[in-house]
Amino acid sequence: MYPVTYEADYQKERNRLTTFFRMIVVIPWIIVASIYQLAAYVVLFIAWFALIILGRYPKGMYNFVGGVLRFSTRVNAFAYLQTDGWPSFGISDDPAYPVRVNFAPPAAKQSRLKVFFRPILMLPLFILSYLVSFMLIFVAAISWLTIVFRGYQPAAIHNALAYALSWTTRVSAYGLLMRDEYPPVGDEIPVDVEPPAQSALGSEQPAAIDPAAAGQEQPPASSPPAQP
Repeated sequence: MYPVTYEADYQKERNRLTTFFRMIVVIPWIIVASIYQLAAYVVLFIAWFALIILGRYPKGMYNFVGGVLRFSTRVNAFAYLQTDGWPSFGISDDPAYPVRVNFAPPAAKQSRLKVFFRPILMLPLFILSYLVSFMLIFVAAISWLTIVFRGYQPAAIHNALAYALSWTTRVSAYGLLMRDEYPPVGDEIPVDVEPPAQSALGSEQPAAIDPAAAGQEQPPASSPPAQP
């Protein structure tokens, strides 16, 4: 499994009001995310030189950049209707939040060559990310319509959002030099969804048979009287 993982809890019943105004209520988090990302780019610039010279990511810089990635992912998940939970404004791990991003500790040694040529290695991912972004917008639009008019989010929509957001999270981690491993496609953590409801016919249980009654012999039926 890739060292950067994305987890999202499934909640079928959703809030129509906050969903309807989601692009408005998420604005404060977008502003804070922009400030965090600006700081992360400064740290990333310094970390690039550290990786080229030392061959490893300084742990403090790694944790800060990873924390900004975690916060940005939570904001994206909230904006794209993966969850109704209000994100915190911190960058630390929050196991209680419905969307969680976990990443392994920094590698003891990273490839200087892969770090140096990272912009070139990212080109195929940029193209694929462009396509995934359209998928994410399309699925989020369907989710918005379903929640606003029906009050729930189908499990299939939840899974599609998780697929797209988890992949973009791994690509972002790769672009932030957190990993040397090329992010795979289709390595998402399975999400827990509600089991399908049993039909009324399938839920009926056959009546229990009393062993004593089953073993008891029934009296023979009386035969009709003989005709003269």
